[in-house]
Amino acid sequence: MNGTPLNGMNVPDAHAHGAPGENDRVFRLWNVRDPSCPAPENCFFSAGIHPWDAGKYDLAAFAPLFDSPRCLAIGECGLDRTSDAALPLQMKVFEAQIAESVRRGKPLVIHCVRCFPELLRLKSKLDADAPAWVIHGFRGTKRKAFDLLDAGCTLSFGAGLLRDAGNMEYFAEIPPDRILIETDESPELFEQIFAEAAAMRLLSPAEFAALVRANFRRIFRHDPV
Repeated sequence: MNGTPLNGMNVPDAHAHGAPGENDRVFRLWNVRDPSCPAPENCFFSAGIHPWDAGKYDLAAFAPLFDSPRCLAIGECGLDRTSDAALPLQMKVFEAQIAESVRRGKPLVIHCVRCFPELLRLKSKLDADAPAWVIHGFRGTKRKAFDLLDAGCTLSFGAGLLRDAGNMEYFAEIPPDRILIETDESPELFEQIFAEAAAMRLLSPAEFAALVRANFRRIFRHDPV
């Protein structure tokens, strides 16, 4: 689905829930959490077991989705201390998806809530050449952001930039090749998120669009244009 948002700048949305609307012209990487649900038709997507769903699905059930050439990433997967699923079970399910990511050469889209030390310990065990880890919806502190960046992760920013911009001045300091933007549960906020992110980086819309496109293309091995 080739889009022409923001006067034709083709800015990709790195993580979105739901399904494309009739007039949705943004290139979005849609997320599939239920293996029994069909992937969004004619669109690109990620698929995997969310930490809230640990124990609910067998990872093997996702194989047909993972096999699709339109599946660009594994996830969202990860760790969440607010989940009803026990953390050891979440860890087992997450590690299985890390292995799937490595085996298939597809990046991970990661959900992490109050489990960043555990996440960083896992990352430190992996080969530097493993596929990219994208921390979706990042809203943490500067220290947490740079701990993740130092570990080789990419940060994807969404509506948190609109709510917490005053606490995220460090956004301007993040290496330009480690930034993605997303809408998560709020696709309608895409243009607002894009405009806020470009302003915080002191970049023109065209400059920021080019930066995000290049990162998406490199990480997901797909050109969103």
